[in-house]
Amino acid sequence: MDHTVIVNEYRQMDRIVREQSKYLLDLVKRIKKAGCNVLLIQKSILRDAVTDLSLSFLAKLKIAVVKDVERDEIEFLSTSLGCKPIADIEGFTEDKMGYAELVDEVEVQGVKVVKISGVRNPGRTVSVLCMGSNSLVLEETERSLHDALCVVRCLVKKRYVIRFMSPSRITNTYSLDSGP
Repeated sequence: MDHTVIVNEYRQMDRIVREQSKYLLDLVKRIKKAGCNVLLIQKSILRDAVTDLSLSFLAKLKIAVVKDVERDEIEFLSTSLGCKPIADIEGFTEDKMGYAELVDEVEVQGVKVVKISGVRNPGRTVSVLCMGSNSLVLEETERSLHDALCVVRCLVKKRYVIRFMSPSRITNTYSLDSGP
């Protein structure tokens, strides 16, 4: 979307700024009225969707903001926190919000991480923080974690373990239900 606004007088500019401030303040008050004290905001194509003025209003009303959440993380966060994504201020109701006792930004080995704890209605999710010296190590860690999760998934679906031994010995199969 491309548009141009031509302002001829300072009074018009003042009016635009006042209207913008009034609009943003109304939005922030509606968010606060719904009982929200932490906002998780998806990264937007519109780079200026979150302005300094809106962040200032949110800070004055003691609403913390975690911005630039990746689009593919929204579903995971919604499931984990027991909340629903809200796209419009009209849909901003208490029943769509999650609850957590603490939302804190911590630094882990020089990287800032948002830690959310004490979730009232947690989903069946888990977060694993993988750190490595370079992207190759991280990719290998991700593959290893994926392999381990696949083994766990197979054990849940079919409750037995196969132990592989050297070619000269027979492969033993154990049932998790009956023991070794």
